Amino acid sequence: MKRSFYEMLEIPRDASDAEIDIAFRQATATLNSGMSRGATAAITQAKLIQDGYDILSDPERRAGYDAQLRAAETEVKVTFFPDDSYGRKRLGIGTVALVVLSSILGTIVYRNLAVKMDEVRVEHVQAVAKRKEEQPKPVVIDTIYSQAPAAPTAGNDRDKR
Repeated sequence: MKRSFYEMLEIPRDASDAEIDIAFRQATATLNSGMSRGATAAITQAKLIQDGYDILSDPERRAGYDAQLRAAETEVKVTFFPDDSYGRKRLGIGTVALVVLSSILGTIVYRNLAVKMDEVRVEHVQAVAKRKEEQPKPVVIDTIYSQAPAAPTAGNDRDKR
């Protein structure tokens, strides 16, 4: 008895979509040509081939199927959602607890970062103000000549001699 849809379709696990399509057509053709078995066995085999094709041709379903195969090979039980009500309740409580703790931790981190950002902003403003104070002030000479400079007088020339 074949264990997986890959073995049933006789394709490798890393088969492309085109290879899956070809293998499906070949398997259904082989099944239709070899109707020597009983009708019930043929219908069961056709149903399995169709299910295998449906799963392997859908990327999301194929990823889930591959995960289940790997888990079966390594003897690890993969449970996406518990089957019993107690397990679902525990999963729900665990999820709520995780959300609450994540929210609390996120709030604490956000608050600490906001305080630190305010401190850095104040330090930056102070550093900019200090740097402006340390810069040399430009010297501005504001002279406006409304008239030409006065010519030296004769009396002034005498004093200089």
